[in-house]
Amino acid sequence: MTKEIATPDQDIPWSSVPVGQRLAHLKGMVVDRDIERQIHDVFDVVREARMAANEPANVVVIGETGVGKSDILKRYLAKNPSYRLPDKRLKRPVFLIEIRNQSTPRSVARQMLRQLGLTERRFLVGAIPDLTALVKHQLIIQQVELCILDEFNNTLSDDGRVRSSRVAEWVKDLCKSKTRTDEEPDGLPGEIIPFAMVGTAKTGRIVDPIENEELASLTPYRFQVERYPYDTEDQVSEFRRFLDDLDQELPFDEFSHLGAADDQGRYDLADKIHVATYGLLRQVGYLVREAARLAIVGGDDRIREHHLHRSVENQRGLLQSNLLSEDGKAEKRSVTNPFKAPLAPSRPERGSKRGFQKAA
Repeated sequence: MTKEIATPDQDIPWSSVPVGQRLAHLKGMVVDRDIERQIHDVFDVVREARMAANEPANVVVIGETGVGKSDILKRYLAKNPSYRLPDKRLKRPVFLIEIRNQSTPRSVARQMLRQLGLTERRFLVGAIPDLTALVKHQLIIQQVELCILDEFNNTLSDDGRVRSSRVAEWVKDLCKSKTRTDEEPDGLPGEIIPFAMVGTAKTGRIVDPIENEELASLTPYRFQVERYPYDTEDQVSEFRRFLDDLDQELPFDEFSHLGAADDQGRYDLADKIHVATYGLLRQVGYLVREAARLAIVGGDDRIREHHLHRSVENQRGLLQSNLLSEDGKAEKRSVTNPFKAPLAPSRPERGSKRGFQKAA
């Protein structure tokens, strides 16, 4: 089946596009998902509401490694980039930071200051309250409307409980602190900055009312980003629809039928893709992008099963290293290759054995 071209006067066949451009397209492929639209919409809401509110309305987004949380955040940041005002000041509508492993509130504050442009040592020393106040001051100066803390689970210990109360208190102080004056008893404009805390399930413990009731009350929006399960008929259909949407984005003139049934009504490729990826968006991306690259470089008109087989073999280490459990620890998940290997080329029958030939 050939892909439909909506506007023939503007679109050209992918086969006519240079290989380099087709490969570059693979990197930027996006499949629109309901959960992404919902999260982006709430981010817009909390940003718009902040100037009329007395307290921030925070957001928590949790999900196991590989479900696409970071991609959702990066695409939101791309839609709301920093820019210079007419007076040359920097306006940063959205501040996104990816927290390093084994971080503490103090190290996170330092990391935030560096990313906000304060790299001199004199800005990075001091007690946590001083560093926190400096972070908040910079967020206000740069007119940040939403602060997103990705991989926030890295602020907690392995079991997620040892530091959760302390981290919750720090986040509450950072997002709620105000400069109150007689003229502005509710704080100055721009001091209300909502925070989005994103990470694995441990992140949810930070806003547990048991750990910090006040922070929990300041966090009304909570999202769970899930992998694509494959147990019920509806779940299977949803995954296949996702593969159909992904197929539409692939830079080929022909559909690869990733989520479609074959002539016998079987959904072999969709079933096998789920087996190989556990329905994790990151894993699907690795698998399909490499298979598409192989097809493009090989001059094929679409992804075929042998491309998917080779994609798994080419990326076993990468796929396995990213096949993590919800709390970031390796589970009993192992990469399997359910795809048929390409047929080995038949070797021509040999003639009689050649003997020694005397040099002329």
